[in-house]
Amino acid sequence: MFHRTTILYILIWIAYVVFAFAKFPIYLYNVSIPVMPLIALGSWLYGRKAGLWLVLAGTIYFFFICQYFADIYVHYYERLLAPVLCYYIAGLFGTLRHKLDSIKTANLELDELVAERNNDLEALAAKLIDDTEKIRISQGQLLHDGIGQHLTGIQLYCSSLVDQLLEEKNSSVSVAYSLRKKGNITHNQIRQLARMMFPVKIGEVGLIPALQELASCFVDFEHVEFNILEFGKQPELPENIALQLYRICQEHTNHAIYQLSASRVEVQIFTTKLNFILKFGHNGSAQPEENENQVLQLIDYRLQEISGHAQSGYSVNHLKNTIYTIPYPEIEVVV
Repeated sequence: MFHRTTILYILIWIAYVVFAFAKFPIYLYNVSIPVMPLIALGSWLYGRKAGLWLVLAGTIYFFFICQYFADIYVHYYERLLAPVLCYYIAGLFGTLRHKLDSIKTANLELDELVAERNNDLEALAAKLIDDTEKIRISQGQLLHDGIGQHLTGIQLYCSSLVDQLLEEKNSSVSVAYSLRKKGNITHNQIRQLARMMFPVKIGEVGLIPALQELASCFVDFEHVEFNILEFGKQPELPENIALQLYRICQEHTNHAIYQLSASRVEVQIFTTKLNFILKFGHNGSAQPEENENQVLQLIDYRLQEISGHAQSGYSVNHLKNTIYTIPYPEIEVVV
């Protein structure tokens, strides 16, 4: 493309040289007017230095023409006007092209820097998600294996105490029975919290049962309405995608209930030919965008890990909805 432009530019110059020599007796020094856009074009295409050389070549050519037709053109003071204008045009357009090239170079460097920073940010986000998951696993195991085991021992002790007090017909048996019952309730809650922090069975049972258990926990703990609606038979998602979707629902629910005072949460799950769709809705109050964006930024990072994207909007039932779309090119939808 560059060679074609150069050849065409040279041909235009040759045509102009012939035209200027042939029409000089008619138009006199006015034939120098077309050379100005040619100088401007040359300076733009090939730089200021090339433009100045073209001006020099043009000045020599016009000096030759003026000398050749000296008998019909004697206005010597006009011979300096065109070269001065041409030098100015060459400098102007050459400088403009240099500035444009500098801007393009700066933009390329900036794009490279932005891409580098984005890669660093994505790496940090992935590490943050991974570290968060490890902390949840360790804390979940601590709850289940540590506090849970202690509560199991307390329950066994309470059961033995109830049996002993029953044999002795002691009036304190009701207190021991109440203690055993409360210990059992607390133990179940600890188990639920441990499973919320690390749903170890999500790879075995799938996303829907894990979300149903999550909903049950929030209903028991916070007394909110939490519905999981499944439309059609869903495909089996890989464990990493299922876990990220589970975390998205969990973090979005935490934000909706504890930050936006939501009393109703609804999750709808369905599929298209190419995508897995998870629609999350809640009736929480409106909050400043800054606060919400800070909370949802981690969710965006999770979506990037599974090549998904989110879209916000409102449904007819006045729930604030966010639609999460995740492609599954290697998964077949079971009809």
